[in-house]
Amino acid sequence: MRLLKQGGISAITTNRIAEKAGVSIGSVYQYFPNKQAIFIALHEQHIREVDRVMHAKIDENADEPLDRLISSLIDGMIEIHAADPALSILLDSEVPHRADGSREFSVRLHGEFRTALAPHARTLGGQTKLDLRAFLLGNMVEALGHAIALRRSTGLSLRNAKVEASRAILAALKC
Repeated sequence: MRLLKQGGISAITTNRIAEKAGVSIGSVYQYFPNKQAIFIALHEQHIREVDRVMHAKIDENADEPLDRLISSLIDGMIEIHAADPALSILLDSEVPHRADGSREFSVRLHGEFRTALAPHARTLGGQTKLDLRAFLLGNMVEALGHAIALRRSTGLSLRNAKVEASRAILAALKC
C-alpha cells in the first residue's frame, strides 16, 4: 500500500515490494505469484474493510428510523474512503477491480440491505418492493459515499453533502 500511495500503480513491482519489506524476491513470490495477485490482495483487503464497516452500521441502526439508517450508511462509506483519500482514489482508479471475480458492493450486501429495510417495508411500498429498494440503497450509498469522500467540491461542506445525499436516497426509496 505504501508503494502504491508513493508512486501509483507503476511503483508496484515484486522487486520493489521485496526491497520495501526487507525480504527476498523469492519470499514475495511465495505469497504473490505475480503482480495481478498483489492487486487482488489490495482489493480484497479493501472489500473486507468496506463490508466490516457496513455490517457494523447496519447492526448499530437496526432499530433506528429509516433516515438514521441511511445517514449512518453514508457516514460509513465516507469514513472508509476519507480515512486515506489518496489510497482510496488509487484503488478506485488504478487497481483492477474485481480482478478476482469478487461481486459488486450492492450485490455483496444486497441481503443485508434488504434485511435492514424490512422493518420499513410499509413506508417503502411493501414487501414486494424490498429487493428493488435494497438495490437502490446499495448503489446510491456506494456512488454518493464515494463522491462525497473523494470528489466533493471545495464549496460544498461535508455536512451539507451528507444531508443532501441522505435526503436523495430516502426520496428514491420512497417513490
